[in-house]
Amino acid sequence: MTRIEKELAQAPRSQVERLAFIEARLYFLGELQRQDVAQRFSVASVQASRDLSLYKQLAPKNLDYDYRARTYQPSDKFKRIFELSTENVLWWLKSGLGDGLPNPPGLPTESVNTLCIPDAEMLAQVTRAIYRRKVLEIKYLSLSSGYKARQIAPHALVDNGKRWHVRAFDRENNRFSDFVINRIQFAHALDEDIADREGAAADDQWSQVVHLSLIPHPKITHQAAIEADYRMKGRRIEVSCRAAVAGYMLRRWGVDCSADSSLNPEEYHLALQNIESLANAESADLAPGYRRTKGQA
Repeated sequence: MTRIEKELAQAPRSQVERLAFIEARLYFLGELQRQDVAQRFSVASVQASRDLSLYKQLAPKNLDYDYRARTYQPSDKFKRIFELSTENVLWWLKSGLGDGLPNPPGLPTESVNTLCIPDAEMLAQVTRAIYRRKVLEIKYLSLSSGYKARQIAPHALVDNGKRWHVRAFDRENNRFSDFVINRIQFAHALDEDIADREGAAADDQWSQVVHLSLIPHPKITHQAAIEADYRMKGRRIEVSCRAAVAGYMLRRWGVDCSADSSLNPEEYHLALQNIESLANAESADLAPGYRRTKGQA
């Protein structure tokens, strides 16, 4: 354990959160004032000063002070001490780094939001059942069978990029399936724990890991542009995911999964190189262009 890791381990969690905020704002917005910390966390200026002092002790080469603007700025030798995923950083920038604003002033952002937002009350019914391992009695609107009563044993939420699903054991069909939360018209938790055969450990498609090798679509002329888009190494991206969600992911990413890369390269910039990896993934039927051969599930 490094010196920095030891000191962070000894600091209160609330202070560690403030230190992470200091670093994120410095690094991604380029400036920080003591009042930014005080306002964001509703702490006294004295406490904000202590947080800045501690951060300077942990990373003395990260900060420069601009006396004219009275702001801290990242130095040329800045080196992050917190591991922040790019996905989290982009979300923070979109939501204002926790400031409660649409985005930080001076940094406009825009994104395409999903149209299918789950109803909060129904979502709560589902999440409580998952957390407490209870069976749900629901009334569900299916594309194939319409309005129908079911009993399901939910164990996970799945975001496929367009809709939120709940992964659950369907007692009527005796199998694990995905249910769109917005199609659940009624839900009631039974006073009944789910059986072992209905839990996540018994869901083979959930436990099975699929390794996908994505490459630029072979019919694209300037493939280097696609390599740059996805920061490819060795002209490919290696991705691992659950078999239960592989089809969702490939559809969301626009990956041509046909055997001969026959889909329109103007629409599908990526292609799946190892199509055989989908042989045992039930969700593969959702993958663009994928066709099962005889003998496959």
